[in-house]
Amino acid sequence: MPDAAAGFSSSAVLPTLRDACAQAGLSSEGADLLRLGENAIYQLAVPVVVRIARSADRLPRVQRELCVARWLTASGVPSVRVYEDVDQPMLLGGHPVTFWHQVTGGDPVPTHVDLARLLRAFHAAKDCPCPLADFEPLRTSKSRLTETEGVPPEDRDFLRARCAELDGQFQRLEFALPRGPIHGDAHTRNLLTDRGQVVLLDYESSALGPREWDLLPTAIGVERYGRPEVQYREFADAYGFDVRAWAGYPVLREVRELTMTTWIMQNIGESPAVAAEFALRVASLRERDFERAWNFF
Repeated sequence: MPDAAAGFSSSAVLPTLRDACAQAGLSSEGADLLRLGENAIYQLAVPVVVRIARSADRLPRVQRELCVARWLTASGVPSVRVYEDVDQPMLLGGHPVTFWHQVTGGDPVPTHVDLARLLRAFHAAKDCPCPLADFEPLRTSKSRLTETEGVPPEDRDFLRARCAELDGQFQRLEFALPRGPIHGDAHTRNLLTDRGQVVLLDYESSALGPREWDLLPTAIGVERYGRPEVQYREFADAYGFDVRAWAGYPVLREVRELTMTTWIMQNIGESPAVAAEFALRVASLRERDFERAWNFF
């Protein structure tokens, strides 16, 4: 079977979208691409969202995402809801496919304080039934770095070497918070408003690991993306822990930023802007410039 991930693009997955919708008894006509990253995410003409993962090896992650969403819903944690009228996940054309209820949008607009509140609820939820793996923050980046078509060799080699160095440093960290289920990719763009309440989504990276990891993106939002310092202070106060005051923060921040760099690396062929952002991020990591501004994608 050809490598589905190697040809993953907004156009290449359209046959998979059509086939999945046909099996689900839904129409793909008029579907809008919402986002392309680890998944291609489409909004159908009906209130259903379709997520198409990069390749078949993502199937365990997709199954985990469905399980976590169902667990959180059953636990009373506001979450995006699985579309239960379909037997899923599907595996079509080498891509795992899942279906979700569209959220309604509207007010209130999700904020960093909502994120802190939802993370507290997520971390406090009991009796997780999902087969969560031990957290390995660089595992996905290592996998991405085996598929580097179009990436300058010197950048690929640098990122691979940095993965190895940071992996060792991560293993030696002593964490302050109790270990348990974590979201894995907790930032405000993984919040939406549904039926008048802010909900959490995107559980593919959920694992058993340090809660500090879920607190990083808001801190990095200040340091890389120019978010106001007051937003981080409000976030830390609402959650009840300041990850930047923890001694292991500098190492964990570097780990997170490397994963963010390999994430955007996957789509450097999509546009010159993406390629330029990847180059900017690699340069700042190579030069250990922790204040250089990054751009959202």
